[in-house]
Amino acid sequence: MDATNSKSLFWRLKDLSLRCYPWSAWSFSPLTGKQGIWFLLLITVLLFSGCKTVPVLDRNFADKGGLWEQDENTGARFHHNAMADEVVIGRMNASGKSVLINASQVKQSAQVKNNSFVSTGPQSGARIEFKASEASCLIRVDEFNIGNAYVDTATCQQSIKTPHALIEAKSAILHIQVSQYETEVMVISGMVKVVLRENPMQSIDVKADREIIITHQSIGDPRLMTTEEIWQRIRWREGFQLYETVIDWKKVMAGVITVGIIAAAILLSKGHGHGGRGVGFPRHR
Repeated sequence: MDATNSKSLFWRLKDLSLRCYPWSAWSFSPLTGKQGIWFLLLITVLLFSGCKTVPVLDRNFADKGGLWEQDENTGARFHHNAMADEVVIGRMNASGKSVLINASQVKQSAQVKNNSFVSTGPQSGARIEFKASEASCLIRVDEFNIGNAYVDTATCQQSIKTPHALIEAKSAILHIQVSQYETEVMVISGMVKVVLRENPMQSIDVKADREIIITHQSIGDPRLMTTEEIWQRIRWREGFQLYETVIDWKKVMAGVITVGIIAAAILLSKGHGHGGRGVGFPRHR
């Protein structure tokens, strides 16, 4: 294997390793020679024995940091107030061929850094699970100019800005649909505050099972939604199958044992190759 191919393999393995074992980032210091070969062998065995891709089964579960799911042809920028720029604020699972973070394609999953812009094209969707922080948690969502989003804020507060409204939500689940002319906010649980961007003096609190429409000029009256209407509104989520990479610890242990056996076999073969010298007691001539 020449130097170029070895380097390319190393970075491919690094990317896959970070997906399965995020805690392994510290170990990717430059390695050369025998160290590099052994390291690649170990990581290769661990990756392909213990790393597997499974569907995200519980799409309605949100950790303390909350979640954001967006439909096709949707884009938004995310800023976590308690974290510095370029710090990872969450992890994204992608579905489809047109999911981008800061204009870079994401095939299955990726880390989301602070101030990142996430966009989805035709037949593509994305789910972001945000990290919780010890400090007061406020996630600002900007540049959400078109598309559909399903939001579970959990214990974080989300401040979502569309061309027509500023939406303040905490401990709430909601659906937002944005078009050129209006923003539709449907509250599934909790309570949400909606402020008219053209006139911040106009605002309204929207309760669960109600929908409200906001234009550039006005805030409409809340309308009570039936269970069927709510279901139909968020049905687009079923069109995207999301996957995540998890660790199968039984297979990891089997991989470690395999590496150990290979290492022992190599060491024993080296010992025999020297004709047994250097093993046992010195011999007198």
